[in-house]
Amino acid sequence: MPVDTPSIHAIAVMIIALLALVSYSRQSIPVATTSLGILVIIPLFFALLPMHNGHGTLDPTIFFQGFGNEALVAIVSLMVAGAAIVHTGALEPLGRFLSKVWNWAPPLALLLVLLVTAVLSAFVNDTPLVVLLIPLLTSIALRTNRPVSRMLMPLGFSALIGGMATTIGTSTNLVVVSVAQSLGLPPMGMFHFTLPAAIAGGVAMLYLWLIAPLLLPNRPTPSGDRSPRIFNAKLKLKEDSKFVGKTLAELRKDVGDIKVSRVQRGEQILVPFPDLKLAAGDELQVRDYADKLKDLEAGLGAELTLGDKKHESAEKDKNKDEDSDQQVVEVVILPASPLVGRTLKGSRFAARFDLVPLGIYRRGTSLQTDDLEAERLRNGDVILVQGSRERIAEIRARGDLTFLDASVDLPRSKKAPLALLIMLAIVLPAALNLLPIAVTAPVGVLLMIVTGCIEWRQVGGAISASVILLIAAGIALSTALVKTGAAHFLAQAFLSLTHGLPPTILVGLILFFVAFLGNVASHTTGALIGAPISVQIAHGLGLSPEPFLLAVLFGANLGYATPMAYQTNVLTMNAAGYTFMDFFRVGLPLLILMGVLISWMLPQFFPF
Repeated sequence: MPVDTPSIHAIAVMIIALLALVSYSRQSIPVATTSLGILVIIPLFFALLPMHNGHGTLDPTIFFQGFGNEALVAIVSLMVAGAAIVHTGALEPLGRFLSKVWNWAPPLALLLVLLVTAVLSAFVNDTPLVVLLIPLLTSIALRTNRPVSRMLMPLGFSALIGGMATTIGTSTNLVVVSVAQSLGLPPMGMFHFTLPAAIAGGVAMLYLWLIAPLLLPNRPTPSGDRSPRIFNAKLKLKEDSKFVGKTLAELRKDVGDIKVSRVQRGEQILVPFPDLKLAAGDELQVRDYADKLKDLEAGLGAELTLGDKKHESAEKDKNKDEDSDQQVVEVVILPASPLVGRTLKGSRFAARFDLVPLGIYRRGTSLQTDDLEAERLRNGDVILVQGSRERIAEIRARGDLTFLDASVDLPRSKKAPLALLIMLAIVLPAALNLLPIAVTAPVGVLLMIVTGCIEWRQVGGAISASVILLIAAGIALSTALVKTGAAHFLAQAFLSLTHGLPPTILVGLILFFVAFLGNVASHTTGALIGAPISVQIAHGLGLSPEPFLLAVLFGANLGYATPMAYQTNVLTMNAAGYTFMDFFRVGLPLLILMGVLISWMLPQFFPF
């Protein structure tokens, strides 16, 4: 089959696509930066070097049409609605239920966790869902003396499997669906491709439940310490403390056995002799359990903190009245954490996370310095922190820190049932094809805000600029590939190389090629480049483009074989201490299994 010579504009767009492929694959370059680069370079190129065709000169502003795409409206609205679910604690009862099931039927509980995760991830963003469930499984593993390394990878993979089942399951799905619409294909309903995804996903669930745990190592995790944690902390006596002017012996007699290792008064370090008279502002370095430290803070009339100064908003949170929803939680330092090797003071921990650090725990060894804020943190260290429930939920949803399931005073918002009801009102009409998700999702967000499930100041934090730019850049790049004929040229080259092969085999080749790109480079790039080319391949064969386009969608979601294929893989890798080979050994068979099943089913459900 002859291949036409590409134009200068087509060559330029293919070079931009190749550079995007490289840039998206580099973890050091943010996705938003690459996406913005695409949105800047492509219009600029066509403005400086106009392209003339039979319809006149191509308008460079056409490449910004992605910002008005209905898929973008839907995904932004769903981000906010998902954040409201997290903020109200609507999923916490589910976590408690799964924890109870684990006590009497662990194998059944693992299957239930996988199925629930898959179902939820079809409607809720994968990343916050996995972040919420990692502490639950870690806590269960420690309590039941089971290796968490055999649980977390199946958890992450089940979220990916569920996410590919609906058009709103992942941003990748929305990119492909929006690109399809921009190319003139009919819109896809929410459950347009759910049935083949569910059949393949069911087989995958059996693999994750029965086989994957046997392939994973019994490896101790960084947070795998089952002994009670005794924290090093500081208690700073307030001016109105009843122990000001009294001796350390009198303090111990009043509050019981308190382990004071030193007393700091200004620049002086005092030996904690029993007859030492205490003064306002004295800092008592103590060691005790988390709940006991909070009791001591109240009983002594002291401030529990590691630093001399606390971040302003954290200080406000800490001093709210007793109706506030403050939490005391434990943060574990994992191998990939940027805090490893740094100090709380040097990393500006309090200001950065808006949390008050209260104590540090280190397993099996003592801390290296008496100045706790100057202690260099190590892998496996646990920091006791205090902050508002809202702030901790935000950090947990973003995955900035890894929390152990050890919170004190964890109330559930009374608006949680309302948030779930509104989420159902978003999904149900779209699922029944009564209203588009781009209509129901903004209505749901408005209801979430009006009813107080989420506040306006939280909305900005819920919206990801990276996803917005990603969808807009995807539509811009796909439009450029089609308008310049670059997609047609690449499709011709593909058909020339695969001449004579059955269409079903071609669908499988597209799926596995996109899956390969997704695992070694970026699932985003595979979707962006593969979507317009697959449509052109179908047109070249005179066949329906739908099975070819869906091959791109499913291939981009098969990010199982490498840890960098998807953000949830990185989360589980950090939490369980997995290696690259762990993902390859467990994920590659799953990728092949899913790829073969889906490649065979697509022509059955979506005929050529």
